[in-house]
Amino acid sequence: MTPSEWRETVKSGFQILPSRIQGRVEGHDARFGNVIENPGQPGSCSFDMAVEPLVGWGGSKTEQQQSTAGWLASFAVFEPHWQVTLADARVTGTITWHNKTYEFDNEPFYAEKNWGAAMPTKWYWTQCNSFHGYQQLSVTAGGGIRKIPFGKEEALGMVSVHYNGTFYEAVPWTGEMEWEVEKWGKWKLSGRSKTDPENLFEVEYLSTCSTDKRTIIMAPTADEGMIPFANDSFEADATLSLWSLEWDEKRKQFVRCNPPIIDKAKSFQGAVEVGGPWSSSWKDTSKMNRVLKKLVRLPYSFRRKFLKRRRSR
Repeated sequence: MTPSEWRETVKSGFQILPSRIQGRVEGHDARFGNVIENPGQPGSCSFDMAVEPLVGWGGSKTEQQQSTAGWLASFAVFEPHWQVTLADARVTGTITWHNKTYEFDNEPFYAEKNWGAAMPTKWYWTQCNSFHGYQQLSVTAGGGIRKIPFGKEEALGMVSVHYNGTFYEAVPWTGEMEWEVEKWGKWKLSGRSKTDPENLFEVEYLSTCSTDKRTIIMAPTADEGMIPFANDSFEADATLSLWSLEWDEKRKQFVRCNPPIIDKAKSFQGAVEVGGPWSSSWKDTSKMNRVLKKLVRLPYSFRRKFLKRRRSR
């Protein structure tokens, strides 16, 4: 269906094409009140946007894209499923809400998809691709408690950066990742990749957000359906730093190389989220099932062997 045919045929809904998004829906503004007891002012929203992709996941728009949670996520193994479709893009168009039209030109854009029976029982997420002074810099981080085969669960997370054509992936199957996330207000994340000889790095990412910028949103649950189960904002203060790593023979450990690749990049337009039951701050290290970890690492192991064989020729 062409965009013009869609507009003439569909009264309520949306259409997503490779380079265009449009739609019209009915809803209310949740910021003006509690989602359940006192909904905000009802109204209609329409939007029409042209999208210019810059980075999908794992490379530029011309390179083969990767699964955000590793190749095993292409199968019904994990619950839920998560795929970043556009880590960085630019968008031009309009959004109309309550008969007021907002126009934007070449603004940062991000897109991802979640699917499955329900969201994790507990999770956090943060993203930013509008850093001051940077043309192509995007960071995406998230973690939570997900279901894995045989009725088990695991708590894990990741933080990954796309910067000027290079992908820095700090994930539990090839490196380390730690988080300290408060009930609301602070997302402190760090990660290291020590297994890829072509891309050894360490990343630190901090987002902070005041309570008055928080919005309650609906999220799917396994037993209760859609309920107010998460808190969201797109007005967080974000700081990102990234270093290359090198092996220090005297200290027998990897150390940061200076100057940093990215030195405290700043933004006041970070996206942040927490979901599920939170009674206190959550501090943990990403842990992955050993069998699943070995399976997800297979493509990386093959790549290292290939590079090693190529250098020896």
